[in-house]
Amino acid sequence: MKIRTLSSILLVLTLLFFSSTERIAWAAPFSSSPEFRFMQRYRTRRDQRNRLKTIETYFTRKNPRVSAPNIQHYAKLIEEYSARYDLDPFLVASVLVKESTVKEKAVSKGNYGLMQINWKANKPWIVKSLPVRSPKDLLIPENNIRLGATILSAKIKKSGGDVDKGLDKYRGRPLASYRNSVLGHYTEMARIFRQLQPASI
Repeated sequence: MKIRTLSSILLVLTLLFFSSTERIAWAAPFSSSPEFRFMQRYRTRRDQRNRLKTIETYFTRKNPRVSAPNIQHYAKLIEEYSARYDLDPFLVASVLVKESTVKEKAVSKGNYGLMQINWKANKPWIVKSLPVRSPKDLLIPENNIRLGATILSAKIKKSGGDVDKGLDKYRGRPLASYRNSVLGHYTEMARIFRQLQPASI
């Protein structure tokens, strides 16, 4: 009788443990983020100047070694390709900071550039649709940001518009710490944006 009772207790504890870890893995910070909801009102061309300034300011904070012209170039590319693929520019910028800390020559475990594009996984469709023929081409900021935005947009659409699940797919597997880190960068940029236009917000 005691053995059965002990077994039952262990079973319950095991189920509770896996249930809680599953909830942690699928925590959805963007779906409940007030900063993310707030910024959806400021995605028009009218607000582009302050968005660019925000991204430039944050990139400089995260990696002061990058030159101002390069920072400005990255911000403009993010704006351009976010508009093309219907993405929030701060989301793209946040993923970029998380992936590479604004290092355009970053290479890690088969992932390349600012947004850490995986060459092996994406090569078949990349070479068919873009003038990108080697990993070296992924280190060109325009190619990299365009591909990162393309992939992120596709992953979010495949997830029914759910940003959190889209980030999981971009990462390759569900990881709450990854999403939380991306949201942390996003939140900081939203705060900078607020400070740039206090009269209108």
